[in-house]
Amino acid sequence: MTIDFSTIHTFDWDTLYYIERENEVGIEAFRTLCENQETSLKATESQFKELVTVEMNKLHVDDQSSYYMQIFERDEMVIKEILRQQRFAICQSIFSFFEGRLKEVCALIEDTFSFKLKVQDLNGNEDLLRYWNYMGKVFELDVANLEKYYTPIRNQKIVRNLIAHQNGMPRPDQVKKINIVKGLILQTFGEFQRVIINDPVYIVDLLHRMELFLKELLLSVDRRSKEIKEKGK
Repeated sequence: MTIDFSTIHTFDWDTLYYIERENEVGIEAFRTLCENQETSLKATESQFKELVTVEMNKLHVDDQSSYYMQIFERDEMVIKEILRQQRFAICQSIFSFFEGRLKEVCALIEDTFSFKLKVQDLNGNEDLLRYWNYMGKVFELDVANLEKYYTPIRNQKIVRNLIAHQNGMPRPDQVKKINIVKGLILQTFGEFQRVIINDPVYIVDLLHRMELFLKELLLSVDRRSKEIKEKGK
């Protein structure tokens, strides 16, 4: 087995090892949850289609449409709604997890260093942005290497907010703020629109970006912490 030594790193700040482990376990748990949910629902869809095929074959072709609408249409709608709600729920959960990890890092910094400004002192109602600003402006973290991971994640925060507060249905003024990426679509229902996670690749990609960001974040925090401690000698 070949070992990629470029992926091996050490922390000067020992506590970061524990945070890194929690990050890794959390990300892997969400990947497993997503995979299990998708596999389970695909099995349900397959069983449903098999049942429909068997029943339709028993009927004359002229009677199939009416029979389907009366007997099976509601079940089909329920399956689609389960899928929508599952993906909505995991999207909310992974953003909550991600912000929680940033909160823990900021709390560790606050407890270790005597900066006058705290996270709660920063303006804004969006926690994700406040954590980012605290680390960049107060802790003076070099965010150059983090920006490429952070921005795509923050660009999707509106999706999480629409799911949490508006059942995925944006107001007209919000539509242009939605960054459509792979696995995400905007469907029209009469006069309304709704964001739909139409492929789990959307969740998988978010988790991957969060994983990369958190790894680089801890390395950057460790470097900055060492700088501060060396200056204080």
